[in-house]
Amino acid sequence: MRGVRARLLAIAVALTATTALAQEKSKTVFGLSIPDRVGSLSYVQSVDFESKTPGLGYALRFAGPTGWLVDVYLYDLGLKSIPADPESSVVRDQLAQARGDVSELAKRGTYANLTDAGEFTVPASGPPRFICSSFSYQRGDRVDVAVDSFLCLTSWRDKFVKLRMTGSKGTISRADVTTFATAWIELLRP
Repeated sequence: MRGVRARLLAIAVALTATTALAQEKSKTVFGLSIPDRVGSLSYVQSVDFESKTPGLGYALRFAGPTGWLVDVYLYDLGLKSIPADPESSVVRDQLAQARGDVSELAKRGTYANLTDAGEFTVPASGPPRFICSSFSYQRGDRVDVAVDSFLCLTSWRDKFVKLRMTGSKGTISRADVTTFATAWIELLRP
């Protein structure tokens, strides 16, 4: 009988711990508390690159409508200082690098029919908080799935904050990206 009670107690403790973890409201990355939702998108999980490769930071996955891939990256590439101005040369150079990464994937054949749809800022007027680029291309095993993809970058407390949102052609818009980036602006406020 004692063995049964001990097992039941162990199960109860495990269930309590599991429930507590499932109800955890946020994840903290570089001192930033990530809530369960940012804008209309739900936080799903994070990947820690920082512990194995300092400078690469963390990737945060968010759930959106079916077919959307939404990731937010917080990292510093080992830089000690990253200007708070998203239009600084350091942040602009990082956006150029990210755009170059997309172009490189097209050159390698991972993407096809790449179209660079240009840059925009969030917010659209006033001082920018995010600088963004938009693309259209095809991807997939046969490089036949048409997608729209958006890339936005800013800085926060000497870290880059990069948003990457991709969805099937016509399912994701600049307005969706602007809404998500605006929610991040609020989250990053001191």
